[in-house]
Amino acid sequence: METDLQHCNKSMLLCLLLTSVVCSEVVCCCEPLSAADSARKDAVLYVATYSSQDGEGIFVATFDSTHGTLGRLRPTGGLKSPAALTIHPQGNVVYATTLIQESPEKAVGGVVALAVDPQTAELREIDRRRSGGTGPCYLSIDTDGVCLLVAHCGTASVACLQLQPDGRFGKASTLVPHVGESRNSEGKPQAHSIIVAPGNRSAIAADLGLDRLFLYRLEARSAQLTPHDPPFAALTPGSGPRHLAVHPSSRWIYSVNELGNTISAGSFNTETGVYEFLQEISTLPADFRGESYAAEIQVHPSGRYVYASNRGHDSLAAFAVNAETGRLESLGQTPSTGKFPRHFAIDPTGRFLVVANQKSDQLAVFQIDELTGRLTPQGTPIDVRQPVCVKFLVKLSKTD
Repeated sequence: METDLQHCNKSMLLCLLLTSVVCSEVVCCCEPLSAADSARKDAVLYVATYSSQDGEGIFVATFDSTHGTLGRLRPTGGLKSPAALTIHPQGNVVYATTLIQESPEKAVGGVVALAVDPQTAELREIDRRRSGGTGPCYLSIDTDGVCLLVAHCGTASVACLQLQPDGRFGKASTLVPHVGESRNSEGKPQAHSIIVAPGNRSAIAADLGLDRLFLYRLEARSAQLTPHDPPFAALTPGSGPRHLAVHPSSRWIYSVNELGNTISAGSFNTETGVYEFLQEISTLPADFRGESYAAEIQVHPSGRYVYASNRGHDSLAAFAVNAETGRLESLGQTPSTGKFPRHFAIDPTGRFLVVANQKSDQLAVFQIDELTGRLTPQGTPIDVRQPVCVKFLVKLSKTD
């Protein structure tokens, strides 16, 4: 008799063969997940894309954390071209950036709250609101799930929006502009990301145009952001800080710098909210002379490794973390198996990494060697149009 696993593998192979022949995006085999299918999977992956069709901006797929295989991708959520996603700590709501069309001539930056179906992982919009600026490009949420942070690369500002217990938006909010003189190629301030710092009392925003990490005091429940003293930490001129990642120990914060193709390592004091620069290291090989722009950064759940993506060199850079100092040592670069790796995510087990190769319209899975940190391509890349952000939801609700 055929086992469940054999049946699942055959179904996935058939689906991939059909989609490669019939359609350019993986939107075939779109039936909802059954309870049995959900129970066989360990995680769920959401994929935000720059879609050309309404309603196909976000895709969802199960992820087998034992074998490192993605299930079929299905459109969900009904959004067009979301740039960023984040997930509520309870796993019941996904937040996405969007454009809100206020009139035929005017669209403003917005955020959308999408409820997660506990059985199918499909998304249903429950609320939306203006984010307070133009070009919302990054979202994060505090550890208690009571406020949402937004970075705007258009109007160069950061916002903090209150969340209600059901995941909808509250009334309170804060909007803080980034002001200063840009001396790099961007020519203006450009808030590109904002995260909640360890301790849940501070927030840090990376400004790509000003080469600064802005530091804020955070009152999460009242959605208040106020400048810290000092208000920012200056990085190397021309580096262009883009995204940030926190070490599991809470001792160190890493910035991937888009223009300099570097990572800045710094220590963070959870009591004082002060960041102190430690090190800058390249994400590229020493002999590379082409054009490239560093994009995403993440720390392995073990805290032993840091990864960053290079758009242009089209690679994933790996680094070993010194457990005493937080400083990084390069482990080299691995081809991303596609073009323009804009974003990636490490699965909850720490065994696999999924990268979004935006300009080759594909997702690629890599196995992570837990002893060395090195990456090995896993299976065949999955087709999806212009993926720009990938996020893991740890668990689906399971039925007995």
